[in-house]
Amino acid sequence: MITKTTDTETTALILAGDGYQLTIAPEAEERKLELLVQAATITEVTSNDESADAQFVSRRLAAMRIEVEKSRKLVKEPVNRIGKLIDSTANNFMAAIESEEKRITRIVGDHAEEVARLKREKERAEAQAFADARAARDAAEAAMDAADSTGHIRDILVAKQAERDRLEAAAQRMLASDELASTKVAEGVRFAWDFDIVDINMLYLRDRSLVEITPRRAAILALIRGCAESGRDPVDVFAALGIHAYQKPVVSSR
Repeated sequence: MITKTTDTETTALILAGDGYQLTIAPEAEERKLELLVQAATITEVTSNDESADAQFVSRRLAAMRIEVEKSRKLVKEPVNRIGKLIDSTANNFMAAIESEEKRITRIVGDHAEEVARLKREKERAEAQAFADARAARDAAEAAMDAADSTGHIRDILVAKQAERDRLEAAAQRMLASDELASTKVAEGVRFAWDFDIVDINMLYLRDRSLVEITPRRAAILALIRGCAESGRDPVDVFAALGIHAYQKPVVSSR
């Protein structure tokens, strides 16, 4: 049979030294040892009396746990208060600096995006200029072959015009390449891939591995309790939702 003793009030955690070191009160260490020895005697529950004894020990363990938690919060409170004061002071001081930093970063980014847009346009223009130069070269070669073959003045004139077109297209190609080469993003700026979700439901339907699903436990439990209070069987009702509803024993720590 468990001998029931009365626990005395003890602060389990106390500050020592300069306020940044933490020690455990000797009285708390003694109570902890006593409770662990008493808890070690509880190995099984085969009757209501043994259940009562086990619950008594569990309540003593819970009581000390609660005391330690209260003490922990008490000890941390001044530190937390100082920490909040430090954060608040630093944040207030840095607000204008961070605002300007973000503003400048934004306008640098806007410029980089505009340069990147222009570069894409010039890449397309260069590609078109290369295609035009190739076509003009092929046309000039064909016109020259025709002039050599026939010797007609008309074909010779056509060949000369085709050659002029070829030279002009080649010049335009070089100009497009120079334009592209001169369009560069400023130093210190790089582009990194990012994304925005347009339709989360579509993403889930297309690839579930890219979506994280977390059940809302509190909401589900509230619905289960409401279902039971209305006289319906939660097991059957929630089975249709893919939820296994069941009752479990709750042992009081008070």
